Amino acid sequence: MHDQNEYYQSILDNLTGGFLSVDLEGTVVYVNPTAGRILHLPDVNKLIGMEYHKALGSFPALMEVVRDVLATHKTVHRAEVNVLHGDAPLTIGYSTLQVKNRRGDYLGLGIIFQDLTFKTLKK
Repeated sequence: MHDQNEYYQSILDNLTGGFLSVDLEGTVVYVNPTAGRILHLPDVNKLIGMEYHKALGSFPALMEVVRDVLATHKTVHRAEVNVLHGDAPLTIGYSTLQVKNRRGDYLGLGIIFQDLTFKTLKK
């Protein structure tokens, strides 16, 4: 049998969308490589352990999504937010999920997202 933690980590690492997870205290627990590519972040591992508002400081609209979901515990399905990477605007499509353990205790949140910029420009 494979190492179960390594297997789960590999699933998250290979998602085609970006994924970021934050615990109840607002600390970044995980960021996958695709999130780094979408947001043009060279080393997502540096974000792990940071407070989300510092980790996402360059992306205030995305930071606001995380703040709102932490405060309200709501789940968002298929929303969009516009962010800037330097001078280049990006349209990010996202959904959020509540991270709970098997007992149903709330542990934090996850946000899965993708860059919709080119799809938006084609409309």
